[in-house]
Amino acid sequence: MNRTCIVVADAGLARIYDVEEDASPRVKMKLVERAVLTNDTDLKSRGESVTGRVRSETNTDRGSGPVHPMDARRERHRVELDRRFGLEIARQAGEMTKSWTKGAVVFVAEPRFLGIARESMRQALARQVELKEIARDYAHLAPTELYDHLARNGIVPARP
Repeated sequence: MNRTCIVVADAGLARIYDVEEDASPRVKMKLVERAVLTNDTDLKSRGESVTGRVRSETNTDRGSGPVHPMDARRERHRVELDRRFGLEIARQAGEMTKSWTKGAVVFVAEPRFLGIARESMRQALARQVELKEIARDYAHLAPTELYDHLARNGIVPARP
């Protein structure tokens, strides 16, 4: 049986959907949400302020030298946190598809996060499951909006 799994993610949120047939005569297919994952790291540990502005050192005395944003030192830490989140997403997708004999996983993620999580997703899936990638940030879309975007890309059948 050929099945399709949709994984929509960014660095903070991931949703895993199954594409299933719908009983209604108007809508042939629908997305059914199977899992929601969140990256639990708080903003302070990621070097961001609650307002979204870059935090910097508070010592502004002229004698102390130039002020450097704290975010510059935490970039490697942020990438590692995102890589671990990508591993968890890949593990969930692999568990969901391990019994499939044929099918595809469509990994839709913002471009930066897609680059970080791509390899772990490939390793988590069985050989008979195809991996398709779309570099878009659709993580916060409702299932119906997401379905329409995927239909425009030819991933799922368009609605009548």
